[in-house]
Amino acid sequence: QSVSMVVRLHYRGGHIEDIKLINGVHFADYIRHIDVPESEFAWALGGQQIRRVVVTPGKPDVIDTIELIKGPDSTAPIVMAVTVERIYAGRGSP
Repeated sequence: QSVSMVVRLHYRGGHIEDIKLINGVHFADYIRHIDVPESEFAWALGGQQIRRVVVTPGKPDVIDTIELIKGPDSTAPIVMAVTVERIYAGRGSP
């Protein structure tokens, strides 16, 4: 297992948080359906797989910038989309 990608969160005020996504834990080869523990199968695309990974920030503070940084291993992670949800004080959604 190795680091495929780092999600770097830049918080307002200057704090930076790195969340490591691990090959074989968050990522799996797209060529066929392979389950890994920290992502879920989203759909098949031409016999290959797209997986859903959820990244949860460690702080409730405002995030100004998100970087997706290739890890030092030999994998080639592919990101199809990024979505962001706002956390509202006292409840999970508006």
